[in-house]
Amino acid sequence: MKFSEFPSNVKLRICCGFFDHAASMSVMPFMVLYIADELGKVTSGLLLSINVIFGLLCNLLGGYFADRFSRKGQLLAGQMIFAVIMILMTIFIHPHVNMPWVVAILFMLTAISNAMVFPALEALIIDSTTEDMRKSVYVTTYWANNLATAVGTAIGGLFYRDHRLMLFILIIVIMLINTFIFKKYLIDPTTDRAPRAVTTHWMRDLLSNYQAALKDTRFVFFTMAAVFIFSAEFALTNYIGVRLHDEFKPVNLLGIHVDGVRMMSLMLIENTLLVVSITFLVAKVTEKSNQLAVLMLGAFMYTGGYGLAHHLTNWYLLLLVVLIATIGELMQTPILSVFQAKLMPEDKRASYIAFGSLGYSGAGLVASSGLIVGTVLNSTMMSVYVISLGLIGMLLLYLSIHSNFFKQQTPS
Repeated sequence: MKFSEFPSNVKLRICCGFFDHAASMSVMPFMVLYIADELGKVTSGLLLSINVIFGLLCNLLGGYFADRFSRKGQLLAGQMIFAVIMILMTIFIHPHVNMPWVVAILFMLTAISNAMVFPALEALIIDSTTEDMRKSVYVTTYWANNLATAVGTAIGGLFYRDHRLMLFILIIVIMLINTFIFKKYLIDPTTDRAPRAVTTHWMRDLLSNYQAALKDTRFVFFTMAAVFIFSAEFALTNYIGVRLHDEFKPVNLLGIHVDGVRMMSLMLIENTLLVVSITFLVAKVTEKSNQLAVLMLGAFMYTGGYGLAHHLTNWYLLLLVVLIATIGELMQTPILSVFQAKLMPEDKRASYIAFGSLGYSGAGLVASSGLIVGTVLNSTMMSVYVISLGLIGMLLLYLSIHSNFFKQQTPS
């Protein structure tokens, strides 16, 4: 399906999301470095850990309210809150003011705006699409997000140190423009919807809402599968990065001295360039194949590739396994998104999206725990450990989308 044939909401999501994500990626990843420099590594690590938990709680609240009230209204409010937070950060990060504790708190508060925007926007996209077009939509969105990541990090790497304020102002301007565009052109079928009648306290209703998701064993298995599968790649900046820093023997590639840290960067760059360049090729090659078979093969290549990266130290083998893992990533990711959308009840989509995001957060925690497990296991056993987690994830994935083991209906 061509971009021109996408619903208007999807076009807005992809185009506005590209500029928003690129602008954010030019600053946000570098904020961790700023907080670490100003407050110390231990303090920054503690704050970031708290931020993960705070973000999870905010996501659950955001999903609940997006199901209960107007999704477009919540999206616009979240955009404006983010713009206000960025204005305050711009003021307090200015060299003449420089209040790092205030900046750190404001950075953590962006989780509130993100939690308001993400579930509402993703639910609107599902509301606006049909099953037969969703894979094309997710492939294009995935490609655009990765391209925005590459553009944003490149801009941030070039200008963050000397032109930080200019980048903050750029984010604010883009956010305000996007808010105006969403307000004027985004179509929300829930705008005129009367608020859902709630006879109990909203907190009890919220818990009841997510209790329904927890009782949906098929969706819980799907989310658990995401935890185990995606933890393989998330380890790239955790265990794999630390091991390369300690054990990788420096080499000269095209006259460039490559040590362990630069090798990790090369692997990240390779992944991003491959996603940007071959996403549509992989989608075209696999579109007529059995989607479940493509998904399972992609998951195996993905976890197997990054699993082997836990052990290898040869630069050419590391680049090869990242190639294999990235192709697997491109095979599985759009199909995962399609199946996830099929598993969501229409009246609780935003809540399910928020609950499903626990898969990525859980994957991050599993990947971080690899640093602890790695003090007990050697690199070979770590590869076996990660691939084993991936196989467990594949089993859970298969059960969740292609079995009659659950009471919930199997998605077609």
